[in-house]
Amino acid sequence: MVKIHFENLGNIAKGDVEINNFTIFAGSNNTGKTYVAYTLYSLFDKNFQYHLEELNPIIEKIYKDGFYELDLNTFFESYYQKMKQKLEIAFSKNLSLVFSANEYEFEKAQIQFELNETSIKKELLKTAHRSNINLGKKGKIVFNAIKEEDSFILKLILLDNTIPKELINDKLKAVLNRFIFNHLFSNAFLLPAERTGLNLFYKELSSKRTAIFHNIIKSETHTLELIKDLIISRYSQPIADYIDFLNNSLELKKLNSDFKDLAIEIQKNILNGKYIVETDGIYFIPYKIHSSNTDHFNQKISLHLSSSTVKTFFSLVFYLEHLAKEGETLIIDEPELNLHPDNQRKIAIILVMIANRGIKVIVSTHSDYFIREINNLIMLKNEFPSKNEIMQNYGYSENMLISDKQVNAYLFENNSIKLMEMDNKEGIIAKTFDDVINSLNSSSDDIYYQSK
Repeated sequence: MVKIHFENLGNIAKGDVEINNFTIFAGSNNTGKTYVAYTLYSLFDKNFQYHLEELNPIIEKIYKDGFYELDLNTFFESYYQKMKQKLEIAFSKNLSLVFSANEYEFEKAQIQFELNETSIKKELLKTAHRSNINLGKKGKIVFNAIKEEDSFILKLILLDNTIPKELINDKLKAVLNRFIFNHLFSNAFLLPAERTGLNLFYKELSSKRTAIFHNIIKSETHTLELIKDLIISRYSQPIADYIDFLNNSLELKKLNSDFKDLAIEIQKNILNGKYIVETDGIYFIPYKIHSSNTDHFNQKISLHLSSSTVKTFFSLVFYLEHLAKEGETLIIDEPELNLHPDNQRKIAIILVMIANRGIKVIVSTHSDYFIREINNLIMLKNEFPSKNEIMQNYGYSENMLISDKQVNAYLFENNSIKLMEMDNKEGIIAKTFDDVINSLNSSSDDIYYQSK
């Protein structure tokens, strides 16, 4: 597992998060959950530029001999800590770009991470790799990087010594990053809390920014004012990426995912209809009433005329149907958004099913129903005499269950991040929700009995 340490991030003074198969963030509003979610998204999904002087002599030898064999085990032992520190510094300095903010707002922020070095070395040995650099219209191969399975030797072959050394440096650094920090980097997909509005207005948001760019290019006067407008219209990197995803959805729908069955599950059991993406926008087609056949549809309706639940779920359904791959990370801010309590339970089950199939799931939630359903799935993972009967009565199956060892839950409060207590007999001990429920029960009892 990957452990991330945060300091001076938003209103978080200090805290740690260890990413498990299923990771939950809970806490009051404005406690830093979104800060951490956005930071994790950007850390997982990006490579950051840093200089590693130790590559210079290797590159010189590559250019001299046209060939070099790099022992990854020796390289790891010698330079892992230095590479890690440089990566941490580079990412911490990059935070202002992640949040599209002024540098001074993140000048004290620090992000550090811990990886299992033994696991890294095992991966180094067993992982095969083959990549190259292609140039020109015909895609001429000018550089190869090759590693066989069960070998520490990375073979570097230069086929054209006229290409810039910086190109080889960047390629080699990227290959080493993927080998050494493989557990840190993954494709990440983030569903922001603002997704309902973004799903409706993404074309308008993109058009506004494009118009500003065009005006800057054409304008001979008022350029400073136009640039000011552009700066004001900036979005944080996760939001910008989400808008790009929506704008590319017409092309992306040509792809297929192995998780399509879970997209169908959501459309059938929560939405009672399906989405279609066309050149002029996103549409929803409800299933016909009184028909169990999901091929029987009503007329399509524009997304802006559909229910709030339908608006909210488009991106998750699309991701599962077309983009999701094992080994990725799915981050969802408030999965319970716009959902009836019964559907909050259903989406909790589906997210666990996603985690059980190899996608790490990170959620931030305010929902007691969501947490309680996760606890049901944890408790049912244990063996007890009436388990099968209970599962049959309530419609659970084995692929919905999850071990407490695969779940981490964190409470954000008092400018810190605390690991919540976990028990395989009870699940997550969610004191933050229990306190509110107990307080509500007490006030309700007092009001009821005093008013009699």
